[in-house]
Amino acid sequence: MTKSPEILGYLFALTSAFLWALVAIFYKNIGRKVSSAGMNIGKSLVATLCLAIVLFIRGFEPIDTKTLFLLIMSGILGISLGDTFFFMALYRLRPSMAVVMTTLIPVLTVLFSVLFLNEHFSIKCWAGITLTIIGIAIVLSKNNPDFLGKKNSLSGIIYGLLTSFCCAASIIFSKCALVSISALEASFIRHIAGLLLLMMWGIASSNLKSWLKPLQTDMSLIGKLFFASFLGTFLGTLFCLLGLKYAPATIATVLNSTSPLFILPLSYIILKERIANNAIIGSMLAVAGVCLVLMESYK
Repeated sequence: MTKSPEILGYLFALTSAFLWALVAIFYKNIGRKVSSAGMNIGKSLVATLCLAIVLFIRGFEPIDTKTLFLLIMSGILGISLGDTFFFMALYRLRPSMAVVMTTLIPVLTVLFSVLFLNEHFSIKCWAGITLTIIGIAIVLSKNNPDFLGKKNSLSGIIYGLLTSFCCAASIIFSKCALVSISALEASFIRHIAGLLLLMMWGIASSNLKSWLKPLQTDMSLIGKLFFASFLGTFLGTLFCLLGLKYAPATIATVLNSTSPLFILPLSYIILKERIANNAIIGSMLAVAGVCLVLMESYK
């Protein structure tokens, strides 16, 4: 019989997946008024403050130079670049399409692990990778009625691919760093690094003021961004970690990768979007492929 702590772990992992799907819709609406970089700065600031409060209560651990470097690189790739690219994809694509594209992240992580960490995976794992790619191709196919049919769609797909590439590379750096540091402290350092680079990028390009201007003139936007950031970046990450703590790593990670299945009904209910059969079938195939990849690679 499954122990109650494991059931809690399953619930935490599923809640994390649900929250990530939900905030994608919030970010889609916010992105109509705030630039992708501006949203990323606001989101990262909220997450950094929340993590700082938790770590102040919990206490900080010492960190060596190598681990710090790895986490800084992870923050630059995953937060400064990856999250900004995701917001840019989200602005150009339907939330359901943008979220489904993120199923490439664990697939690329496996490929990078093979290339750079000398890890080896089974035929089932490669079958899962193929299944995920086929699922995403179905979702993004031009005969899919959910495809926007605009010039923005192609650039949205490119930004979605860049999101997956940067986030997968970020995970590899984090994986190497997490050997000697807690996940919470690692997340805090990653967000600090990502936030600082975004701020420096804005200052150097003289765009920082324009990025943040909508947030300075519309207090309701600040409230919406804070709410989405708190739910997704802070609580979503926290529930993900709790899922890994209480449930087996394989199952928790698989459950946490089911966001595409949540985004479909949420898009229908909240955004009143009509969901095509192609999108449903493609999303299910992509998630099934990810589950196969993760279940095999975690053995």
